[in-house]
Order: sequence, then structure tokens, then C-alpha cells
Amino acid sequence: MIKKKVQISKFLSFMLRHHPERYKLRLDKNGFTHFGRVFEITQKKFPFLEKEDLIQIIEDDAQMRFQIDGAKIRARYGHSLDVMPIDDITKEVPLKLFHGTSRKNAQAILKEGLSPRKRKYVHLSLNVVDALRVGKRKDAKPVILEIDVEGAKASGINFWMEGVACLSEPIPPEHIKVHVGQEI
Repeated sequence: MIKKKVQISKFLSFMLRHHPERYKLRLDKNGFTHFGRVFEITQKKFPFLEKEDLIQIIEDDAQMRFQIDGAKIRARYGHSLDVMPIDDITKEVPLKLFHGTSRKNAQAILKEGLSPRKRKYVHLSLNVVDALRVGKRKDAKPVILEIDVEGAKASGINFWMEGVACLSEPIPPEHIKVHVGQEI
């Protein structure tokens, strides 16, 4: 078993999503950088880490936060940097997507819409269970919001699949409703 899996994953997120410049990493337009260099940096912080361990952490991650492609690695989503998703914009996304949030934030979202805040894109869940898990980070009794994907696409909003998440441009309130059985 790999020691400190969570800490290593958080470190990768910090480095690849938010502060590659602190480690002298250059990301391409899709967020890829050299895997070997990322491993060297990560091993300095976690000296016990072997290259195979890092690969296993990435491959075993149920949230599919990272992607290795040959000699390159990237964070799939969660960036505060200007990074473009690589999945084809025409790739099918579910007709309904979900967003788990706090009761306080839900009221504002229903009035103002969903925006990425400090990130580059809005993050949406593919199902209610994942949205609930995300929402519980902010509120013990989160609100699940449902996104009308067809309506949003008709309004010109783009969506991208990235692992087990869907990214989108800001979504106006007319395409958002409280999921059935939820209260604010």
C-alpha cells in the first residue's frame, strides 16, 4: 500500500491545477507537462515514492483527476489556470447534469446562475450521488441542482467531459432548477 496517497494527490493537484510556475513547470494549452519532471518534484517532497507508485495513484483515482499520456501528465479539471479541456466539444454529455452546493449558495445560484468562481470552468456531476458528495463539502444538508443541458446548449453554452466530471462555461439561472425532492 502506498503511504500518503491523499497528500500526494493533493500535491499533484496544487502543482498541476494552480501553481506550476512554483515548480518551473510549463503546461501546454491542455495542461500537459512532462511526467518525468513531475515525478522528480513529487519525489523530493515524498522521498519514498517510486515512479510505479505515482502511476498507480493516478490510475486508481476514482475521480480520474489526472491523465498520463505517454511521457506527459495533466490534471483533467479543477484548474484556476487558463487551460482548455481536450475532449471534443461535440462529445455527448448526459441530458441532465447536477451540482451539489450549500443551501446558502443554492439561493444565489438560482438567481444569478453558475459561474466557475476561482476556477476556469463550472464543475458538474454526472449523477446525484456524486453531486451530493461534492455538496457535503460545503453543507451537511446540501442542495442538489439540476442542469438542463439541452436548453443550455441551445443557448450556446459549451460542455466538455473530463473523466468523471463535466465542465462547462457559466450557466444562466434559466437552465438550473432544484432537483426533485430537494428543499432550500
